[in-house]
Amino acid sequence: MSIGFFRTPLALSLAVLAGAIFQPARGWSAPPGLEEIDKPIQQHESNLEKLRGGMQIHLGRLQIVSEQEFNLLDQIERLDKNLALQKIRLDVMIDRLNSQEELLALKERDLRLARQGREKVKSHLEKRLRSYYLMGKTGLLNVTFSTRTLPDLMLFNDSFKTLIDYDKKLFNQYRDAIEQLILARDSHEKESILLSEFITNAVEQQKQLDSLLEEKKELLTKVKTQKILHEQALKELKKAEEELRATLAQLQKKRDYTLKGFVLNKGRMAPPVQGEIVTRFGESREGVAIDTGASQGITFDAPNGAEIRSIFAGRVLFAGYRKGFGNMVIIDHGLDYYSITSRMEKISVQEGQLVGDGEIIGAAGDIATLFEKGVYFEIRHDTKPLDPLAWISIDG
Repeated sequence: MSIGFFRTPLALSLAVLAGAIFQPARGWSAPPGLEEIDKPIQQHESNLEKLRGGMQIHLGRLQIVSEQEFNLLDQIERLDKNLALQKIRLDVMIDRLNSQEELLALKERDLRLARQGREKVKSHLEKRLRSYYLMGKTGLLNVTFSTRTLPDLMLFNDSFKTLIDYDKKLFNQYRDAIEQLILARDSHEKESILLSEFITNAVEQQKQLDSLLEEKKELLTKVKTQKILHEQALKELKKAEEELRATLAQLQKKRDYTLKGFVLNKGRMAPPVQGEIVTRFGESREGVAIDTGASQGITFDAPNGAEIRSIFAGRVLFAGYRKGFGNMVIIDHGLDYYSITSRMEKISVQEGQLVGDGEIIGAAGDIATLFEKGVYFEIRHDTKPLDPLAWISIDG
């Protein structure tokens, strides 16, 4: 017997319903056992996404602090070079200042000696001039009353004038030398003052560079600490991700096993109802007014009131009356496997209901088999009918 449920336009489409197994529609949820697995899976997947988000944040921050570290190292290197150059310039200026101080001391000494020499010459010159003027000019009176001869007097007068001229020349030389020494001294003093100002500025710049270098080094220490923390956080997040992945893999394996439970129990499931099998899979139906071809399921000659049970846990996709088939229940067992039971006297389940293995879904009765005899049962994978006897275990 072929259930028209899969071909009748008014019926639900199993192909559409099968696609809803992993994308639940309204009123649909996972088969029994999966909810307890899916909930932690969803929670773990959510946690995994959060972990990945956290890792991305730390990776971004790690990249930022790494760039900061690189820039700081470059700045520190340049500051070190500037400080080295500044120290060289400062040492050179200090050496020049020391040289200027030494030269200035020499000039001061030379100036002091020149002034002393000038004073001596000045004193000799004053004495000579005083004596010369006291003697007066060599005239008739001097020649008359002098005991010296005229030639001697004239020679003495010339010699005295020569000494005076020499003293005057020497005095002028000392004066010129003093003027030159004063100019040189002033020049050295100005240069020393200028060098002192340069050195003061250089020392201040060096202090600023030292302070800036210390700030950069402190900042570098903080950046390196942040880098270590981000690296440690990434390491811990990576470890947590690996552990979470392992847990998810175990849960997924358990979920797959649960989904495959129907397949794994092939040949060991109890029949939906107790009774003699009167029609087998692929056989022609007997006593049917309209021939619809070979049976795509099996028929049980169940006693009146016999309990009809689910052969395996699943969710009820359809529970109701279908014209030509009577009361019908379709159960989704996962992975596109379905069991279909029809010609039931009574239905005990509702659409969307979870049923367990061996749970009562209805009852057999004489009224339900007025047109065709027995409880009809099919197993399908998607829309392909399968021989139920390969899936259930019949005692005896």
